[in-house]
Amino acid sequence: GGSGGGGGNFEDSDDPYDQAVAVVLRDGKASTSYIQRRLGIGYNRAASIIEKMEKEGIVGPANHAGKREILVPTEDDKF
Repeated sequence: GGSGGGGGNFEDSDDPYDQAVAVVLRDGKASTSYIQRRLGIGYNRAASIIEKMEKEGIVGPANHAGKREILVPTEDDKF
């Protein structure tokens, strides 16, 4: 493993995972359907991206409503 890079801008990446992370952090919404709509990808792809985010500690597990808490600072938290 080991992810390289120096904390650059996710939005410039062609990787759907990076783009999804950027969307989640910017919009503060981490749901499979939201990722689907924003990136124009299929449900299974979006679900696996969300699962990867959970493993990486970016988002928490889904609650009863399918909403996930975002565990890393979002843009609103920056000064």
